[in-house]
Amino acid sequence: MNETASDFQTTKELTDKYLLDLFNRYPVAFRYGVNELLFDQNNKQYIDFLAGVAVTNLGHSDPDIIEAIRNQIDKLMHTSNWFYSEEASRLAELLVLNTFPGKVFLCNSGTEAIEAAFKLARAYAEQKQIHDPIIISLQKSFHGRSVSGISLTGQKKLHTGFGKLLDGIEFVAPNNEEELVEAFERFAGRVVAFIAEPILGESGIIPLSHGYMNLVRELTLENEALLILDEIQTGFGRTGTMFAFETYGFSPDVMALAKGLGSGFPIGALVVAEKYQNVLAKGTHGTTYGGNHLGAAIAYETIRIIQTRDVLANVNSCSEIAFSRLNQMKQKNKIIKEIRGKGLHIGVELTIPSRPIAEICLEKGLIVNATGDTVIRIMPPLTISAQYLNEGLDILESVLDAQK
Repeated sequence: MNETASDFQTTKELTDKYLLDLFNRYPVAFRYGVNELLFDQNNKQYIDFLAGVAVTNLGHSDPDIIEAIRNQIDKLMHTSNWFYSEEASRLAELLVLNTFPGKVFLCNSGTEAIEAAFKLARAYAEQKQIHDPIIISLQKSFHGRSVSGISLTGQKKLHTGFGKLLDGIEFVAPNNEEELVEAFERFAGRVVAFIAEPILGESGIIPLSHGYMNLVRELTLENEALLILDEIQTGFGRTGTMFAFETYGFSPDVMALAKGLGSGFPIGALVVAEKYQNVLAKGTHGTTYGGNHLGAAIAYETIRIIQTRDVLANVNSCSEIAFSRLNQMKQKNKIIKEIRGKGLHIGVELTIPSRPIAEICLEKGLIVNATGDTVIRIMPPLTISAQYLNEGLDILESVLDAQK
């Protein structure tokens, strides 16, 4: 890496000395960014195909987001949920108007949104007097790092080392309709919720088919079970519509949101349909920081920008470019096994480990994510230009061609 040795070395030494060693970090520290570009401590330029893991959907240093932050900081950052908040109420209204009728719980992260969804499902079971409830989740899923989150996550590698996890969660294979029906039949009268990401992200971008999801909706309605969608990663334009569920022809009962909601500021939300908005009674759940004045103002501005600029149109036009070029690469290069995804939520499955590919791309000035052992995940800012999208794909193609 072409780093200023003293700058990066100091950052690395401080990180190694004072931060818990929980992340397999890449050897770079970024200093600033402009839309789809990031710059390291030596001012080396990188094209960002990660967007902070689908967080900085509007790119880096968006002037309207910066202005919203400045305006709100001049007034208030935090007072707590013991009081009413103009910013939180306006954000909640905007979320409901753009999802489905109901109410919103504002929190700090996707993990907290999932925790709230889990507690809501358990409270719903208590109301129905089901004392041994079952939540159905998917194998290969990912729902966060809390104990409830990893209990809902269908990846055994994330389950180990923490003792006994939470009971009452059953896993079925994604897109396997027979297994889904069998699970609802086997636990008839006990299923209180089904939870899924519309596109399984951490396992390598695995979209759930429309047929499968419509069957899920049918079964949850028949069994009076909650349909919980985890749109933490797919929400806010990532797949070409504001939310991925919009293409299914129905809305969920509960939806967890975060990541792109705050343009880099930590904020999450749980949207709960009208029918279930009173399941969590007053005092049964809460948060100190969630939905504070600053976070709510940033999130409101984020949604406003997506709605008033041509962000979704850019996602769909850039998606066509990306899938066309990636499929052309696949025809020429046998290392590429499959191209999956939707919008700018793309997985490139390889026949070789993906981490070394991501490391070489980084050296050449392209930031991609290695996930699911053999998958390169492409999630650029939704505002990326066709020019930098093509330049990034050029780098990826050259790196993959060199592996032949």
